[in-house]
Amino acid sequence: MTTKSNILKSAFIAASISTGLVAAYAFQPAKTANESAEPQISIAAQQYEVKSVNCNQVCVATVKADDYSIYVEYALDDGSVEFLDILSVVRFDETVNAYVDRYEIAKINAALTNLSAKQ
Repeated sequence: MTTKSNILKSAFIAASISTGLVAAYAFQPAKTANESAEPQISIAAQQYEVKSVNCNQVCVATVKADDYSIYVEYALDDGSVEFLDILSVVRFDETVNAYVDRYEIAKINAALTNLSAKQ
C-alpha cells in the first residue's frame, strides 16, 4: 500500500507542477509580430539638438540624439510645449522601434523651448 500511495503522491506532485507551469505560460502577454521581429530600443541621450523646424499651425521638428533622429510634432503655448507627439525614430536611415520615457521627453521639450526662445 505504501508503494501505491508513493506513486500517487509523485503523480499528484508532477501534475501540480505541470499545471502551475501551464498557468504561468498562459498568463504571459503574447508578443506581436513587430516585437518579435524588431526589439524595442530605449532612447537616452545626454543632449538633444534641434536640427530643423517647420511650423504652420503645428510644428514638425527633427531632434538629434546621438545616432538617432527623432521626428516630432509639437505645439507651443506661451513659450512652453503644449503637446509633443513622436512621429518616428530613425537610426542610420532606418526606422527603429523606440521607447522614449518621460524624462527624455522633458529634455526634448527643453531643447524645443530653448530654440523658440532664441528665435
